[in-house]
Amino acid sequence: MKRRFRVSGAIAVAALLTTAACSSNSGHTRATSAPSSAVSRATAVPTGRFTLGRGQGFDASGAFLPLMTCDSPHDYSPGLRFENIPAGTAELALSMVDLENQKIHWLQVGLPATASGTRAHTLTPGARELLNDFGEAAYDGPCPPAGRTHEYQLTLYAFRNPLPASFGRNASPSQTLKELRSRADATTVLVAPYTRH
Repeated sequence: MKRRFRVSGAIAVAALLTTAACSSNSGHTRATSAPSSAVSRATAVPTGRFTLGRGQGFDASGAFLPLMTCDSPHDYSPGLRFENIPAGTAELALSMVDLENQKIHWLQVGLPATASGTRAHTLTPGARELLNDFGEAAYDGPCPPAGRTHEYQLTLYAFRNPLPASFGRNASPSQTLKELRSRADATTVLVAPYTRH
């Protein structure tokens, strides 16, 4: 099992992301600043469209940085931003699926409705990861064949009713994903590519 998350390493991760963004062999630079993820906010009435946005871990074109992929021994999960979470939401969940082959790379449930996003390489308090198609309850980053570009769909799910504590525990990744889709009261998606050199 890979050891993924360390809250105390947030400063080191930010430094690594900055270095990766500046020295990536793809020639891209990071366009966004670090999100204030896992930061709680006062419940407010949404004023715009429910949106999932990029935080740490993406370059100026919107593609994944290598640090967030199998090309890095770290394979860190990306930072993401949540905006205009629907009123009445009790819980959020995330998934990441390779649109080329439908492999499930990431399933995360239990995100609080007050979260403004996720921080790279940090598991939000209260959240838990479920089994993915690589046999791990963890994030496994983009890993297309060499020379190929795959697109990865990240989906944020909003639920008016919290998921059961046992949700996904004895289910296959595909069953879990199907249940997330059927139970969600609202969803928003973000598609990001990655080219493996």
